[in-house]
Amino acid sequence: MRKTSYFLAFAFAIFILIGGSLHYLFLFTPDYPVKRLDTGWNLVYQNDQYLNVNLERLSDDIGTTLSRGETLTLNLTTPLEDIGVPFPAVVFKSQHSAYEVYLDNELFDEKNMDNVSGIRFLGIGYNTISLPSDYAGKKLSIKLYTTENNTRADLVTPLFGNFDDLYRNVLHDVLIPAFTAIFLIVFGFVFLIISLVFFMKSSGVSSQVICSILSTVMGFWMLNFYDAIDFFISPHYATFIEYSAMYMIVPLMFILIHNLHKRHNSNVIIFLSYCSIGFAALFIVLHLLNIVHIHHFQTPYFLMSVIALIILLVYDYFDLKQQSKNNSNRILMMGLTALALSLAVYEISAIFKLFVDYRQAIILSVLVPLGSLFFVVTQLLNHFIFMTRMFAQRKEYASLTQIAYVDNLTEIPNRVSCDKRLLELAESTSNYCILSLDLNGLKEVNDNAGHPAGDRLLKSFAGALRDVFEGTGECFRIGGDEFTVLFTSIEKEVLDEMLMTLEAKLLKLDEEDPEANHSVSYGYAYSFETQDHDTHTVFMLADQRMYEFKRKYYSHLSTR
Repeated sequence: MRKTSYFLAFAFAIFILIGGSLHYLFLFTPDYPVKRLDTGWNLVYQNDQYLNVNLERLSDDIGTTLSRGETLTLNLTTPLEDIGVPFPAVVFKSQHSAYEVYLDNELFDEKNMDNVSGIRFLGIGYNTISLPSDYAGKKLSIKLYTTENNTRADLVTPLFGNFDDLYRNVLHDVLIPAFTAIFLIVFGFVFLIISLVFFMKSSGVSSQVICSILSTVMGFWMLNFYDAIDFFISPHYATFIEYSAMYMIVPLMFILIHNLHKRHNSNVIIFLSYCSIGFAALFIVLHLLNIVHIHHFQTPYFLMSVIALIILLVYDYFDLKQQSKNNSNRILMMGLTALALSLAVYEISAIFKLFVDYRQAIILSVLVPLGSLFFVVTQLLNHFIFMTRMFAQRKEYASLTQIAYVDNLTEIPNRVSCDKRLLELAESTSNYCILSLDLNGLKEVNDNAGHPAGDRLLKSFAGALRDVFEGTGECFRIGGDEFTVLFTSIEKEVLDEMLMTLEAKLLKLDEEDPEANHSVSYGYAYSFETQDHDTHTVFMLADQRMYEFKRKYYSHLSTR
């Protein structure tokens, strides 16, 4: 646990370093003046006129929300001054509204005026209006036509300046969330592919798959939530992606909680998972069918989010109380909780309408990306634990395989491996060959020179056997001093030459280690020499010939 804490502390320090580096690396200094048009607005609403209003606090004057079909006329009482920019423009954010822009009551730009009825979804996003070259000294007016019920009344203060400066200014305000969102999308896709590869080869990877999908969904939501791509795609597409991604976050959280606590009776979680997935799918389908637009389901979504957060904290409490030994689950739950709490801050600010534009709230511009990145770190740490455990299991499996199929002393395959190979040869139609070998005098070496000398004899003989037959046949130690070599196909003349080479090697080993007598008796047989061609019969014939060789060897010694 201490290593985990150190790792998380180090990760947090890295976040601070990267955030600071991004801030200074992409430090924005406009080439021309950028003016905030935050004063001097008169508002006409429902035939009433409001003088010198603060656009970001319109709700104090006209109420918190607007209804479909209502119109806001914003008149800037002070004429636009000449600020000497090559491409003069005004940037303002519209919410579910068509608009017309006037200079001295002369219309020069409009958008979505064919949809003031609200049939088509317009979305929320920034609009850039290029001004004519003779803008100086003229009064600006913006007329907004609300196309959705419950549209928020407060407006973001428009900006006036050079087009390139305005473009970079809007993007610079969301630098950290934008980079975080792109990172989450790339990380989610890459990690999903890696997790799916392991999912096909290993068990226990499903939580990593879910986390990868959740990271990707968070990236798409964040990219659109902070209006980081408003200059690249239309607001109605961006807003649809934002809400679709947001509605998928809670179902994925429920699924992840269930996946991490399968040992518990979690019927409630399963039920909530299905319900939240069903609701999210319903919201999206109703929007695509143009029956009810997707942003109208924010209230039931927030309710589901509250339920999800409560359940998540309850499971955190049970994990802490039961002192769960599963480090992997605890780490992922820690990351999920941090992510959920950062999103809870956003939901509170949305419910109480604390901010006009979330990019203006430093706490949301930093807290939500930080919670998301913390979730990524816990995934990486969990993956590291998983990989460590998996490699340990594979190493243990390899060790058990080594014990089961390889002779520990000579490090060549043992009798189990030989029997398995003989079963395979039994189905072969080739003229295979079995060579049976038996060391001469191993017992005498053990009795006279000790078992260490006998072990050296076995190891040196096995080495000689490998040197001679490796690549041509398969060598096995099937007993104390018994060895076997299997050949799928070999000519008798070639085998005789190889046996002569083996005897020469053994004579050389005798000179190097005089304590041991490096001598072997052998016999071989081919499958076509037997009537049934079965491996047992062939092996017995080879063994019989080996013992005939051994008798001749010992009878020769007795006559000396």
